[in-house]
Amino acid sequence: MWCVVMFDLPVATKRERKEATRFRNSLLDLGFARAQFSVYVQYLPLASRLHSIVKTIKYDLPVGGDIRIMCVTDTQWSKTIRFSAQQEVNVEDEPSQLVIF
Repeated sequence: MWCVVMFDLPVATKRERKEATRFRNSLLDLGFARAQFSVYVQYLPLASRLHSIVKTIKYDLPVGGDIRIMCVTDTQWSKTIRFSAQQEVNVEDEPSQLVIF
């Protein structure tokens, strides 16, 4: 399955911007990739990992932040339509092997 994290964070003050950056970096540390500025995705071959990811994201969420976590199947993800610079782009494929950073 694919885990999609969408969020809005307050960024009016220097401290809020710093917290927003920290939160985005924590998503990258969890293995997410940025799909759009406030949308991050990760392929999860084992759904059992979802619980610990949600717990970590909840803990890391800055004060005043609004977040949604959605999981979609490989089939649903493959049916999404993506455009970039007015050109249709292929959707990311399921990773063929485990990537270690």
